[in-house]
Amino acid sequence: MTTFFSPDGSIDAPLQAFGFAVAVALAMAIAVKVLWRGMGRIGPVGMMRQGLDLDMLALFALVQLAALNLFDHTVRPLAGVFRPEVGDGGLIENLTILLMLFPVALTAERIWQRNRDTAFGGVCLVATALVLILAFGEEVSWGQHWLGFTPPDAVLQSNLQEEFNLHNYIPPSTMEALYYGLGLGLLVLGARLGSIVEAPRGDRVLLPLRALLLLSGVLMCHHIFQELAELAVIATGFLIWNRMDEGRLRFREGPVRTLAAI
Repeated sequence: MTTFFSPDGSIDAPLQAFGFAVAVALAMAIAVKVLWRGMGRIGPVGMMRQGLDLDMLALFALVQLAALNLFDHTVRPLAGVFRPEVGDGGLIENLTILLMLFPVALTAERIWQRNRDTAFGGVCLVATALVLILAFGEEVSWGQHWLGFTPPDAVLQSNLQEEFNLHNYIPPSTMEALYYGLGLGLLVLGARLGSIVEAPRGDRVLLPLRALLLLSGVLMCHHIFQELAELAVIATGFLIWNRMDEGRLRFREGPVRTLAAI
């Protein structure tokens, strides 16, 4: 049976292109709703000021990278920017793995300075660091291409790309379905972010973060953008985490704040 998601991830696969179009339409509808409500609440000038945040630089950079990503797949490959399907390297993947390790370093520093008032406690920080380290290992195939070692025959015969990792045992259509589901979840999170967190100081922070969540969700919904989508998700997650740690954002519900502080 033909799956909704194309295993080859080609940009002209009709069903996957339709799913991507649906995600784009949802993101645009959410963006219009957020802007309309913002205009009514704080006016056009307030909306412009809310958008003038350093987080917008990340949004602009990701939009430009998305355009390059599309050019890479439809016009001419940009080998130095995007990696080949098998192997490691390229600007985007290297930025992704660096962003995975950066929060780990900050986590170690904040656990060391135990007297520092942070939004997240030691258990939460350690759990996040472990997840990022696992994702880092999977992303670089646990050093296979860096160290030049050949996996055992059992791995070569069973792994989709003959790489030393676990995620390549997942069928491509299933992986794309998982990414699509995550993308839709990010769109919902972008729409509902204001009901989950609040800016106690009235800082202009929610609008750019919502835009980053919507962009990340859209990128997750098509195979050709998934490498860039991983970078977008990690960057957005780090920015939200950092804004909360700075006290510019906090969870609306007290029990959630208590759980995060463990």
